[in-house]
Amino acid sequence: MINLENLTATEAEALAYSEGFTGTARMFGRIADLQRALGQAVAALEEIAYHVPEKHRPGAAKEALATIDGIVNLWEIER
Repeated sequence: MINLENLTATEAEALAYSEGFTGTARMFGRIADLQRALGQAVAALEEIAYHVPEKHRPGAAKEALATIDGIVNLWEIER
C-alpha cells in the first residue's frame, strides 16, 4: 500500500485519478494549487520587501494578490 503522505500533492492527485478516486484526486489538485499559490505569494512578498521602493509597495502588493488570484480564487478560501 502506498502512503500518500510520502507523495507530492500532484503525484497523489494523479494516483487517485488512476485508481478511480475522483473526489480525493480533486482534493489533492486543490492542495497542489494552494501550494503553488503559497509559493508565489512568498516570492512576491520577498520581491516587494527587498526590491520595491517604499512608495510603490502598496501597488506592488495589490499586483501580487492579483497574480495569485489567477491561480486560486482567494475569496473561496475560508479565513
